[in-house]
Amino acid sequence: MEKKLPVILSIISICLSVACIVLILLGRPKEPQPQQDQPAPAAQGQEQGQDENSGTQYVLYVGTNDKDTYAPKYTQEEAKTIVDQVCLKYFEGYTLQEAIGSWTDETGTPTHEYTIVCYFDGADEETVHKAADELLVALNQNTILIESSTMHMEYYSGQN
Repeated sequence: MEKKLPVILSIISICLSVACIVLILLGRPKEPQPQQDQPAPAAQGQEQGQDENSGTQYVLYVGTNDKDTYAPKYTQEEAKTIVDQVCLKYFEGYTLQEAIGSWTDETGTPTHEYTIVCYFDGADEETVHKAADELLVALNQNTILIESSTMHMEYYSGQN
């Protein structure tokens, strides 16, 4: 029994320590939670346009397969040049990326196509639609996917 006593005392000590920690954690005051029906203050400011660095970013996904033949009408370089020329006409700045898009046509045939993704901000919806209208005709497309989202933006130029 004398050899078991230190082991029993150690187990009791560990159990008491765990119990104390649990009681301390349960006894802590809870942090106030925002009301479910109202957005947090930061979100309110962004919705009201109070953040001077918030704005709308647009993303155009421009496929390049001809809508009638489902085959490329232009080389990748030619298609990229067309998108670049239209973007230069309508937007002050933008970024173009190359991608491969995939979709299933009305006959159930999977189709892959070279896609040009254009990111920009500082435009209004009407201007975006004018650019998309021009690209629809120039590349003979059925549709162009347009995404828009409000986000924080900063054109950082280093510390002065």
